Amino acid sequence: MKIKKVNKVTKRLNKPVTKKKKPDLSKVSMDEYFEQDFEDDDSNDDSDNCNKKTSKSKGQEIDDVESSDSDMDPAEHKKSLMKLKDTDPEFYSYLKENDKNLLDFNLSDTDGDDESSADESELHKPDEKLEVASDESDFEPEDGSSIPSGGRIKVTLQLLKTWQDEIQKDKSSRFIKIAVEAFHAALQTVTETKDENDMRFKVEGSAVFNGVIQLCILYLPDAFKRFLKLGTSTHFEAHKCKRFIKVKGTLKSYLIDLITILRNVSSANIQTILLKHLHQMLPYTQSFSSLGKPLLRVLLKFWSSAEETVRVVAFLCILRIATSHKESILVTLLKSMYVKYVENAKFVSPNTLPGINFMRHSLTEIYLLDSDLAYSHAFLYIRQLAIHLRNAVTLKKKENFQAVYNWQYINSLRFWSELITLSKKQSMLHSLLYPLVQIIIGTIKVIPTAQYYPLRFHCVQMLVNISKETNTFIPVLPFLLEILASYDFNKKHKTVSMKPIPLICILRMSKSQLQENGFKDSIMDSIYQLILENAAKDSHMVCFPDIYVPCIIQLKEFLKKCHVANYCKKIKQLLEKIEENRKYIESERAKEIFDLKNMSQIENWENRIKTQGTSLAKFYDSWIKIYRSQKLKHLTKNDEMGEFNLPTLKKSKKKKSGEDNVSSEEESDFELRIKGAEEDEDEIPVKKPTKKLKKKVKKTTQKVPEVNDIPTENTDIVMDINSDDWE
Repeated sequence: MKIKKVNKVTKRLNKPVTKKKKPDLSKVSMDEYFEQDFEDDDSNDDSDNCNKKTSKSKGQEIDDVESSDSDMDPAEHKKSLMKLKDTDPEFYSYLKENDKNLLDFNLSDTDGDDESSADESELHKPDEKLEVASDESDFEPEDGSSIPSGGRIKVTLQLLKTWQDEIQKDKSSRFIKIAVEAFHAALQTVTETKDENDMRFKVEGSAVFNGVIQLCILYLPDAFKRFLKLGTSTHFEAHKCKRFIKVKGTLKSYLIDLITILRNVSSANIQTILLKHLHQMLPYTQSFSSLGKPLLRVLLKFWSSAEETVRVVAFLCILRIATSHKESILVTLLKSMYVKYVENAKFVSPNTLPGINFMRHSLTEIYLLDSDLAYSHAFLYIRQLAIHLRNAVTLKKKENFQAVYNWQYINSLRFWSELITLSKKQSMLHSLLYPLVQIIIGTIKVIPTAQYYPLRFHCVQMLVNISKETNTFIPVLPFLLEILASYDFNKKHKTVSMKPIPLICILRMSKSQLQENGFKDSIMDSIYQLILENAAKDSHMVCFPDIYVPCIIQLKEFLKKCHVANYCKKIKQLLEKIEENRKYIESERAKEIFDLKNMSQIENWENRIKTQGTSLAKFYDSWIKIYRSQKLKHLTKNDEMGEFNLPTLKKSKKKKSGEDNVSSEEESDFELRIKGAEEDEDEIPVKKPTKKLKKKVKKTTQKVPEVNDIPTENTDIVMDINSDDWE
């Protein structure tokens, strides 16, 4: 029994020798540590095989000793241990240095059970000079980074600085792999799924997180190019490089992590930075076909729903993918981007309108990359719009009307009209011009009531743009002159609105809005703008006097029956400009004899008149600038801010009593200009030059500027605002 206990102790002390000795890393530098970690697998396998052979031979000797010791006395057992000095001197020296008690045990140790148990505890007691085989301090690098209890290296700013210096000098893939692993560790701090089993590094804190991201963004693209020997070219195929196989796994892992972190980061600034970095790394994605769909899914999400800056950078990434990948990728883009555009064009407001316009313009650029491929998609989608319109005309049900009279349908028409106008004349897309124009005209005629006048104006604007860009005659004027002939502008309104109702974000007017004077103002402004724009477009044509004869007649008829001064003033001004241009064209074409069969002669004459510039075109150019500035003020709500900074309040206090009548007359002029309607004295009292009224004006001088602050049509309030006043 006593001999067996000694044999058990011998066996337990011999076990650590059969394993591979752990290196003492307390005296190893950080670079040597990573060199050991990233050694080739072949060398590791060889060393492991050697260790296995050595441990096997030693284990066999110990087993032989133990089997022989089972039937021998302690003296013979001691002799067998001493034989190790000759058979295995290396193992004997190891025992001699670490535990001499095993070799110098006394025979008296086997006298009793109690004594043997005490001696056994002494045998288990290690020597005081014996070094611990494994400790956290062994893995502590020289730069100050520490290893937590889990065995992972804690990334510090000092360690990042070291990596930053080395990754710029090193031409191998060692520090590329280190940076990718650190990036993967940083990814775990922002993702919901935690995968820390095979991670080498640990990232804690926002400063370290930003440092890791900065390290990868600034230095990894150049490091990959340097390792693959790609040079400075921005267009390359990485998978054709000889050394690509050595970083294939690392590169794919990094691209997957980059897509994953883009999904989970919510900060617009970080999203913008990561997308700019992704734009540099996009050529590498060509080597991994499996990354195409998840990458496009993330980019389309940003393009359709993110902030403005993020949208722009995401579109640049999409554009680079579309121009450098195969036709299959472009087909997927054309379908998915159009669907995203239609989904986000459902609701139009001053806040969503800029994003919808950006999506429409950018989607047009993608479709114009391949006109033949775009034609197949445009044909199907325009045919789908035509089917909806046919159902609305034939079935005449509420759901069919709603399928046509909505923002998604109108924005789709606007997109296809813009695409066709920007395409080349030789393109197949131009063959879809006629059906698209017929769909737009049919949309106007579905419900031609006053409630849907805003939708009519949107459709007419599309027709005017198509006619202007494609140099195609489209009969637009009948849809505008019909309103002047059918709608009663002399009808008194029940409610008063200080400003015209903006129609830019409206398709349908409510019943309450139809009863406001602002509705009539908006209709008149839209008719004036569209007729003027269409006339300016045709002002250089040789047939201008003949085309606009019906327009001149109907404008004169409107002036006869309309009794609203402001409306008559607008139509009269429009009529004068058209008449002036008609006389000019008649006088110019009378100077030359035209051969109607010679179209080149007519085109040359029209180009000469267009180059010289007509008075109508010049008037429209100056007018549209003011109109667009007012339109922009409404979208940004700058006019509301400007009313608080006008200096009219102080001036009204210093006026004399004799000037009050003059101010009241000016107020009425302001009201007539802004409201655009002639008001009866019973509804809005403008002039009451009585003493009581003067006293009331003096007492309520602070309320008067609410009317005086209203700007005229030619006044730009934004110019009077000082940005320092709002700080």
